Amino acid sequence: MKKKYIVFSLLSVCTLFTSCNDILQENPVGLATAESYYATPKGIEDGLKATYTSLRKFYGREPAFFLTVTGTDMYTNGFGGATNNPDYNNYSPNFLGSSAYVKTIWDTFYVGINQANAVIGRAPKVAGISESERNRIMGEARFLRALYYFHLVQQFGDIHFTLEETQGVETEAKRTPVATVYQQGILPDLQFAVANLPAKAQNYGRATKHAAEGLLARVQLTLGNWAEAEKMAAAVINSNDFSLVKNYADLWDINKELNTEVIWSVQYTDNPLTNGTGNPDDGSGNWGHLYFQFDYTLNPALTRDIVNGRPFQRFMPTNYTLNLFDLSKDSRFDGSFKTVWIANTKATINGKTVVPGDTAIKIVLHPVPDAVQKAAPYWLIDYNNKWVASVTDPLEIGGSSRRQFPTLKKYLDPLRTSVNAEDGRRDFMVLRLAEMYLIAGEAAFRQGNLTKAAEYVNVVRTRAALPGKVAEMQITAADLSEDFFLDERGRELAGEMHRWYDLKRSGKFLERIKKYNLDAAVNVKEMHLVRPIPQTQIDRVTNPGDFPQNPGYL
Repeated sequence: MKKKYIVFSLLSVCTLFTSCNDILQENPVGLATAESYYATPKGIEDGLKATYTSLRKFYGREPAFFLTVTGTDMYTNGFGGATNNPDYNNYSPNFLGSSAYVKTIWDTFYVGINQANAVIGRAPKVAGISESERNRIMGEARFLRALYYFHLVQQFGDIHFTLEETQGVETEAKRTPVATVYQQGILPDLQFAVANLPAKAQNYGRATKHAAEGLLARVQLTLGNWAEAEKMAAAVINSNDFSLVKNYADLWDINKELNTEVIWSVQYTDNPLTNGTGNPDDGSGNWGHLYFQFDYTLNPALTRDIVNGRPFQRFMPTNYTLNLFDLSKDSRFDGSFKTVWIANTKATINGKTVVPGDTAIKIVLHPVPDAVQKAAPYWLIDYNNKWVASVTDPLEIGGSSRRQFPTLKKYLDPLRTSVNAEDGRRDFMVLRLAEMYLIAGEAAFRQGNLTKAAEYVNVVRTRAALPGKVAEMQITAADLSEDFFLDERGRELAGEMHRWYDLKRSGKFLERIKKYNLDAAVNVKEMHLVRPIPQTQIDRVTNPGDFPQNPGYL
């Protein structure tokens, strides 16, 4: 079992000790006020731990996947129709300020921001700690605040912005321009974190100098500050504290989570105490294993088990995704997607007896003659490059009402506690070294340094090459373009909560969604570059004129 520390605290649940009476009655220490407790070394450290809790309500959770992965060129709706929240992918007129998932991430991040503000504001007053320790505590809190604000401005545009702790009830808010949030909040926070955090955390999962450099590289790329983006990405690369995992598929081996490529990850565990209630909104576990697979139990030789997972079949890859990989030389499709299922019960398929250990389902990315499919002793699901959502043939990708498709295996969790367990213990990699090479490469390309850009990218493609195919995987300056970088990021980072942001920052949002996601193409408009402000936020302010809804939304 991996050895790591989960940064989680009851402080995040009790919100500055104003509730959770049962806990306070049982623990006299809890009678301390926030004012006095946060003035102690232990208190400020506990407050910092609580600041991490919002991460577990976003990374690996359903609302975040719907708002970062689907509704893009790479993923569309899976099986389920109206019960599968199609409004998010389809940019439906029913995607409103009352839509549940926008409220979830809005509330989640503002809770985290206020907790960070409390730590940052109170840390300078704590006695009994060194200046380096004080700056480390503030650096972690400022890293997290920057991350939370980054998601908010990307998702919602102009937002309420404050660097001060909110105590009590405030009913007034105003929308601050995105540029101000970056210039007064996100950038200085990350610069402080880079300057004051250690290169290696004492407890695994805490923010570090390199995590701050990596996030700053991503932010600078988003802002179009190419030289700064390359500089920060190169700082991580040249630190020599990380190296690419030799085999791409090993990145997703749950027994190898503490690998050399991870810069920073959100921690999960199989400890039910840490995982909380199991409520999907409480950050109880990594639920990513649920969403990217179809219902394999429709096959008579397969029953639900822990290894194959619990299939919610939320998200289906588009044709663009299926066509993105050169299977003759690139290992990343097979490294990212599951295409073979092994029988776990005896059955008959196509008139042939199948026993546990035999192949039950096999998906291939090319057409197969009907006669061959009918003769196979398993479901042989093929691909004819028809729009996956329109397919009716049950033995073709997308068939049986969007049910048959390659499963993203980056989140599969064979170590769950039971067949129906939803809480996963797999960590969520937020920053990894391959992304830094791609950021540096794109930033160099944008500055006109094509040779250097190709060199960065070829490091990633060399790792991705199948045996004997390294030379064929190399690219030259002539291969580089905006679309190339989007394609390469798709191959390397599929399903890792980057895509919606990548399309937005690249200026290719409408073009690519209209071209590659036919479910979304009908409705998607310029207005969808931001999400609707949660209606609950608009309703609870007493100065609604200063806090209007985003244009086009109700």
